[in-house]
Amino acid sequence: MNFTEMLQSYTGKPLADCTNQELYLALLEIVRHKSADKVQPVTGRKLYYISAEFLIGKLLSNNLINLGLYDDARAALAAAGKSLSEIEEVEPEPSLGNGGLGRLAACFLDSLATLGLPGDGVGLRYHFGLFRQSFENGLQNEKPDPWLTAHSWAEKTDITYPVQLAGKEYTARLYKLAVTGYGARTNTLNLFDLDSIDESIVHDGIAFDKTDIDKNLTLFLYPDDSDEAGRRLRVYQQYLMVSAGAQLILAECAARGCDYHDLADYAAIQINDTHPSMVIPELIRLLGEKGIEFEEAVEIVTKTCAYTNHTILAEALEKWPRAYLDAVVPQLMPIIEKLDELARTRTEDESLAIIDKDDRVHMAHMDIHFTHSTNGVAALHTEILKNSELHGFYELYPEKFNNKTNGITFRRWLLECDPRLTQVLEKHIGSGFRKDAAELEKLLAFAGNEVVLNELTAVKTANKQELADWLLRTQNVTVNTKAVFDIQSKRLHEYKRQQLNLLYLIHQYYEIKAGHLPAVPLVSIFGAKAAPAYIIAKDIIHALLTFSKVIAQDPEVSPWLQVVFVENYNVTAAEKLIPACDLSEQISLASKEASGTGNMKF
Repeated sequence: MNFTEMLQSYTGKPLADCTNQELYLALLEIVRHKSADKVQPVTGRKLYYISAEFLIGKLLSNNLINLGLYDDARAALAAAGKSLSEIEEVEPEPSLGNGGLGRLAACFLDSLATLGLPGDGVGLRYHFGLFRQSFENGLQNEKPDPWLTAHSWAEKTDITYPVQLAGKEYTARLYKLAVTGYGARTNTLNLFDLDSIDESIVHDGIAFDKTDIDKNLTLFLYPDDSDEAGRRLRVYQQYLMVSAGAQLILAECAARGCDYHDLADYAAIQINDTHPSMVIPELIRLLGEKGIEFEEAVEIVTKTCAYTNHTILAEALEKWPRAYLDAVVPQLMPIIEKLDELARTRTEDESLAIIDKDDRVHMAHMDIHFTHSTNGVAALHTEILKNSELHGFYELYPEKFNNKTNGITFRRWLLECDPRLTQVLEKHIGSGFRKDAAELEKLLAFAGNEVVLNELTAVKTANKQELADWLLRTQNVTVNTKAVFDIQSKRLHEYKRQQLNLLYLIHQYYEIKAGHLPAVPLVSIFGAKAAPAYIIAKDIIHALLTFSKVIAQDPEVSPWLQVVFVENYNVTAAEKLIPACDLSEQISLASKEASGTGNMKF
């Protein structure tokens, strides 16, 4: 059966007569069945990557590419007068992540499956993700970002686990989302939710009753933590994720013959930043219920778990007031106290304690003491951790520290979002780079080749025109495609220094006003969301939006300078911006950006 016939068997009518929605649902079903065929049994250890975020982006094209169906699908649709790129627009962007941390988690899952390694994700099924950003009167506005439909990629299961929160039992339900590898196995992203969540409690933008846990627990990623109720809600979320996740891991390992004493032979658990840190005491608690003594449980968990540190920013390393944990997870506090006592037998350095003198629980400290590995995410970052930020821990456990430089799933950032460039590359260096990025080095042989350089320039020109068309269609903005496209897209944060870029642009404005015209016009494009309670970040957005208006109304400056702020920046927007970029802005404060995966995509 060719692809057209296969697609028609799902739609039940000629493709030319189908709506884009009908074709999208048919493609979704084909992908589901084809990816299910690539599920393989697990032998040996399986990785569980626990993360508060998985910024997976739209999945249709990515899955079609990984399953080797993309070209057939595009051709079959084109023959019926349909456009795959228009059908992609039907798919909602999954709201499961925010920045590099979440995109990295998604990239790891893709790479694990592509390498044929058994590795599943564990996270939460947020109903609204972060928020949908809009600009009104020069200010960021936040609204819910609903993405869950009746036909979601994440499929509901009958698997549930009991989770005790503040003395009350909740039922966590498992949803499974297939993760396809490129020409390889299918793994799973396991997402937990409560059946009792009520989306209707959200009002006035993204406000909701933060105390009504039954109804609000998985509504938003990173609920506003400017008040105590918001901070406690984060503890609720984190424990739901790790408790349900730990129960899933133990159940899957037991089904494969694990007797819990040998858990580390069956499971490897990667703690992505400090959000899942409570998996350590939770696993110890669950192993205790299986009859394993505390000391042995600690040893088992230390051998099973590893920790990835993503930041040296003190404010990003979570420290929870003991009172929050006493209230929300009282069953964990006796274990955390015993872990603190155990850590204190290893060092007299008070700064390395898990519970400090102010009764705050340091999650990163617990992670380093009771995992077998702590990694930074770039060589420089890891050295900074060892030499300054975590130096005391490095002296205590030099063998635990190692580096794992972050990467990206370049198939999404090349094959999927830049097909023109992919075509030129394949013409000159073959297609080996699709699986092995090192093959891209073959391109260096053409460094001085005018013909190839002209082909690459033509690709960039076409991509810039495509971005200009998209900006006009979605943002109602017209840009000069002959200008340099200077792009800074990432979370809005002081250390990422969008404000430095703004100061440069103000300088350029005055230079042009003084008659010092640049050699070529500049279009400066920003994409960024500011956390709702991060006032100065929202002020920077306000300043940029106001400044863009000032320029647009100045006939002396506007032919030479333009500032564009893309609304609701996400993976979909990134896929448009990155192929069209002439100059990418990576100007974070020195040593404060852990790895900067955005840089790799650009």
